Amino acid sequence: MRGKFYEEFHEGELYITSRRTLREADLLDFCNLCWFNLSMFFDEIYATKEMPYKSHVFPGPFIIPLAIGLFLKLGIYERTVIALLGIKNLEFKDSLRVGDTMEVEVNILNKKESKTYSDRGILYSLFTVNKVNIDLTKKFIMSFEMTHMLKKKNFKL
Repeated sequence: MRGKFYEEFHEGELYITSRRTLREADLLDFCNLCWFNLSMFFDEIYATKEMPYKSHVFPGPFIIPLAIGLFLKLGIYERTVIALLGIKNLEFKDSLRVGDTMEVEVNILNKKESKTYSDRGILYSLFTVNKVNIDLTKKFIMSFEMTHMLKKKNFKL
């Protein structure tokens, strides 16, 4: 399987990922790995009695790789993406909790030819993370823009 080359992307394209329900093991694994050892992530009494969320929440930085992973699962970048060039304009509106289900919409904002490499292009995309409720309504959680370098069809090493 191969993903899409630079030329095959078009401004305004929208990709919607599969969903993922977040589990307590996801929260604990991430927080332990990255030393996010705050009471809001590990202390049930503190999280429910002394925080406005009334339950454990997932750290915002953890949602970013989950969103990217759901997009990568589509296979669109398989064997065609070369590099991540940047992440910007992070906006957090709400949190995700254990048991919440997330879905990501990826909108292709813009693309341009690489000035340095004639066999590569630059793709700008907007990732929007939504919580999906049991009735399939969606609630905006966060968004961020990503810039990637992709192979063109004439790519050579």
